[in-house]
Order: sequence, then C-alpha cells, then structure tokens
Amino acid sequence: MKKLIAIVSVLALGFIGTAKADITMSAGQSLEVQSSGNVTNVSIAGSLGFAFSQDLGNGITVTMSGLTFDNDVSVVDNIAGPADAASTTANIIVVEAAALQATNTVNTVTANVVTAEGASNKAVDADAFEQISFASANGTLTYGADVEVDYADTGVGDVTGSDLTGIGLASADSAIALGGTAGNGISYSTSMGGTALKIGYLFANGGGNDLFDASADANNSTVAISTAVPVGPLTASIGYTSAQAAATDTNTIGVSTSMAVGNGTLSASYVSVDAATDSTEMGFAYTAAMGSATLSVGYQQADTDGQDNTNMTTARISQSVGTGASVFAEMKNLSGGTGTTTAGETSSIVLGSAFTF
Repeated sequence: MKKLIAIVSVLALGFIGTAKADITMSAGQSLEVQSSGNVTNVSIAGSLGFAFSQDLGNGITVTMSGLTFDNDVSVVDNIAGPADAASTTANIIVVEAAALQATNTVNTVTANVVTAEGASNKAVDADAFEQISFASANGTLTYGADVEVDYADTGVGDVTGSDLTGIGLASADSAIALGGTAGNGISYSTSMGGTALKIGYLFANGGGNDLFDASADANNSTVAISTAVPVGPLTASIGYTSAQAAATDTNTIGVSTSMAVGNGTLSASYVSVDAATDSTEMGFAYTAAMGSATLSVGYQQADTDGQDNTNMTTARISQSVGTGASVFAEMKNLSGGTGTTTAGETSSIVLGSAFTF
C-alpha cells in the first residue's frame, strides 16, 4: 500500500505544473433490497464519475460533462458489445462479465441477486464527453449530444429515488409520453430578477450520435421553453415542449407549483400531452423534515384516451447516518389501469443504504 501511495504521489506531482482544468470526481455505493409479492431482489450498485472545468479568465467558465460509470438494474452490464439474445427466467439474471467479454453470451443462475436484469447488452455512454457548457454572469449555454429538453415534464407525485422500486411492477395503461426530448442540440438558461428561463432546441431528437445530416428533410427536431416565477408564497413553473416526428408531432405543456406548508413543502402539477393519442397527468407531493430524517409522500394519476386511469402512490423516508451515508425505505403502489397487456405486481417496498464519496 505504501508503494502504491508513493507512485500516486509522484504521478500527481508530475501533473501539477501542466494541468489546466479543475477535475472533480465523485463515487457512490449502495445496497438495496426489494420485496414485491413473493419475490425478493437484492441490488449491489456502484458509480464513478468525472467532470472537468476551466476558468477562461474573461468571466466565462467552461465545463465538460464527465464520463460516468454506473450500475443500471434495467440492463445486463456496461460492457460494450452487440445486443445479447433475450433470455427469460423466473428469477433475475446474473451475468458473468468474463464470459460475456469472451463469448458475448449470457450465463444465468436462478438466484434473486440483481447484478443486472434483462438481456440487453449496453455500453458505457459514448457521448459523455460530447457536451460542453459556457457559464457567465448572464447565463449558461450548453451544446452537444444527449442534450435533454424535457422541460414540460413538470409532474410531481413520484417521490421514489431507487430504480429498483419499479422493477417487476405491472405496466401502466395510462402514461404521458413527451416524444423526442434528447439528442444533438443546444440549450440556454438564465435568470432575470426572480424569474428563471430555459430555452432548448434539438437539431435531431432521435439519439445522441456525433454525426448527423443537418440538411436532411427527415430530421426530427424539438423546441422547448420553461420559466419559473415566484408568485407570493408560491413558486410557479411552466414548461412547453414541441417534438417533431415522422408520424405525428407531440406538443406538451406542464404546470407545477409549490409552497411551504408547516415544516415541509407541498407541490402540485398538471401535464397535458397533445399527440396522436392525448394524455394528461396530475400529481401531488409533500416533503417534510422529521428530526434528522426526511419524509416524502406522493400521488399521481395519468389519463390516456381509450385507457383506464392509472393511479400511483409513493412514499420515501431517508435518515442520515453520517457524512455522505444514509439509510432509506420507500414504497410504490399502482392501482386502476395496470397490467392490461403485461402482468406484474402492483406494489413493492425497498430498503437500502447509500454512500457518496
């Protein structure tokens, strides 16, 4: 260990005189257990991320979004390669990374340990370094791949924080869909007085490829705008997104508001989607402090034309157990229009611990 520390120290000293950017690194680790029906799933996750920033000396700070290695319970792993063949078992799939690299096949065992779930091979995000921001006193300009402009998705009501909570649950018959809200584009955010403003435009909303034909007739573009305005004791936000697609355009407007109530915050929202099939969503959430713990409860209802309403109730309580460490419990329950075409459980409970470094 001492030799390793000495080597790292020498390398660090060698770079001190030449480094031009501030480099920040973050890491995390979590252990979570989900109970849903007669199934118990365990997820062990980790993450590591990098970001780079530099002051140009003229009042502008340039930031490049960093590469993030993260666990995702919805994919097999983060090893690059072609898609794996689908494999269905009654339990969660466990992938042996060495075998996947060598043969590009999935080895499974019947154990409810969520190293991963599903049978889709997915690489680490290749567009991670293709987004850059310029921040000044007037606002922040960002351009690149995988720019997100889902400003109209102001919905509240889902207070869960773990991806594991929704694993294995029935599909919702009614749900909003904003269309293409990520891709190659540009965004700008600023504030004027107490009003915040965001404007975004995607040249191509079909993905984050670093090469696309800007003059093509079939490009699907997206324009979005949002503003947040204080109104007395309330904070009101309005977002609008218009996404073009070959089949039909999707226009979405979302409104949300929040205010202090007691020792917490009460939030409400409404989202309306105008597309080939229209849908709406309303939600409510309340978050309050209980000593050193934080409690959140939420309710959300979605209504899609031709489908039954889907209701969702969620709750989460989190307790700090030290600097960068916490334990939490959360639940999700679905009712109404669920699982018409896809069977599944309608409720789950997750217990977990999280560490950030």
